[in-house]
Amino acid sequence: MRSTIGLVLGMALSACSVLDQVKFGGPSLNPNRIYLDETTVARVSPRETHRYACVNPPLVCVQHGMALECRCP
Repeated sequence: MRSTIGLVLGMALSACSVLDQVKFGGPSLNPNRIYLDETTVARVSPRETHRYACVNPPLVCVQHGMALECRCP
């Protein structure tokens, strides 16, 4: 009887950890940012880089003169 209760309790606790790792819905996107895809290159000033982002990978910016060329890898 005790082993059955222990088994049921163990299964119940392990289910909680599995359910905690499940992600429902897509990523939450900031409505104040402009999201780029892999084919889009944005030429922006250094003060405007906070307005641009990628959905999954980080935004990569390369300086060309006074402007930056930003893209998603």
